[in-house]
Amino acid sequence: MGTGSSPPASSGSAGRGKSSSRNAVIAVIIAIIVVAAGVTAYVLTRPPSTSSKQSITIGTLYASSGSFALSSGFQLSGLKYWINQTNANGGIYVSSLGKKLPLTLITYDDQSSTTTALTEYTNLITQNHVDILVADFGSVLTDPAIAVAKEHHVLLFDPTASTPGYFNASNPYLVDLSIRVSSQWPLVLADYLVSQKVNIPNVAIVYSDNAFTQAQAQTLDSTLVAAGITPVYYQSTADTSTAQYATLLDSINATHPDAVLNFGYDTNDIAFYSALAADNMHFNFVFTIYSGLEYAVLKAQTPAGSLNYTYTYASPPDVQYSNVNLGPTTSAFVSDWTGVFGSAPNFNNIAGYNAGLLIGKMITTAGSLNQTSLRQAANTLSGNTTTLEGPFLINTTTGAQHGMPMDLLQYQPTSSGLTPVIIYPTSLATGTAIYPSPSVVTQSNVLVYSQPAVPSLPLSAYSSATTALFFQSVLLYDPGMSTPAIREM
Repeated sequence: MGTGSSPPASSGSAGRGKSSSRNAVIAVIIAIIVVAAGVTAYVLTRPPSTSSKQSITIGTLYASSGSFALSSGFQLSGLKYWINQTNANGGIYVSSLGKKLPLTLITYDDQSSTTTALTEYTNLITQNHVDILVADFGSVLTDPAIAVAKEHHVLLFDPTASTPGYFNASNPYLVDLSIRVSSQWPLVLADYLVSQKVNIPNVAIVYSDNAFTQAQAQTLDSTLVAAGITPVYYQSTADTSTAQYATLLDSINATHPDAVLNFGYDTNDIAFYSALAADNMHFNFVFTIYSGLEYAVLKAQTPAGSLNYTYTYASPPDVQYSNVNLGPTTSAFVSDWTGVFGSAPNFNNIAGYNAGLLIGKMITTAGSLNQTSLRQAANTLSGNTTTLEGPFLINTTTGAQHGMPMDLLQYQPTSSGLTPVIIYPTSLATGTAIYPSPSVVTQSNVLVYSQPAVPSLPLSAYSSATTALFFQSVLLYDPGMSTPAIREM
């Protein structure tokens, strides 16, 4: 019996084999689940496939409140006007997709806060995956977008930021569409002052403490000094109130200048003119930036007569371009806009619209929404494209704008209101400067030109959809505006 049949085999080795098989199956299943989860997460977060695109998404910010609310609203309303026109014509043809796509606008409210703007620009790129990223108004609210766009390799389309330091060879993801780099803004103004140095030998320059205005002041100062005119006053300021500007103007007045040039935003200009009026102070030549860019705002929010005989930059719509090869002429656009909104567009309206025109042309030129291709398309258009804002001419390495010149005008009173008279360059002049400017008493005994009452409700009281349209309906150009200068380009 002892050597009979072997005892039954232990179940240990067979059990281990089955366990290993089960573990292998489980491991495979887990791997599949992990991969599937990863794929699902990618599908949920990745940008939509271009082959299935139903629209071109444009992302931008606007300010419903804060110091940049008016200018931001003006720029956005111009961009929206272009979007509406484009969609009415069926959208933009993208050759790589073989079809036209309508435009979808995504906006966030940054409330004039750079901190909020930084978050919202990031969301437009990482959460909304916009095809086209457009900066909010001006250098301050564009600044937060520059590094974010570069980090994510997204081209930032810049309508109105012009600080020279933003544009450099190390960043191919920025292109300036609708405004000349600010260091070049005062070139015509400087040339005029040099030509008049016998009559205007003493010049005072004050500028708001930011890069946009500092660049202009530096250009003007260096040009004047090179021509033998050393400013009697040259200072930056952080002042924003009428009382602060009154103290500043006392210091300027003590230098006995023939000309006072104030470089600031609309809020600075309003405080500047209000301080002049409060002290009944008079200078023979006064220059500000925003009386030309946002005439109706300055006219409505400064004491009556403040803008009489003052000088500013001349730009569209006061300067009009007739020989354009992209979009409408300046006069045609002004006519169309006025027919829709009941008032003439200002420069920032035009800048927003002009940005849209160029973006659309870049998409059709690139034939795709690839960001590098769009940047290359900007270079292709540079030097051979003229819009209602003038020649589109960028530094093809840095993206800085060198076209779209800023000329010089003076507001001269007439029986029907103020007339913007282009005085320089002489090839564009519609009249001659009145210098020295007659003394204007702004508190009383002046003609009160017709202007609509501006409702006292704050901007934030209006919905984001109607904010820009609201301001266009209440801020009107004077009926006495003269025929603008025509640039034959």
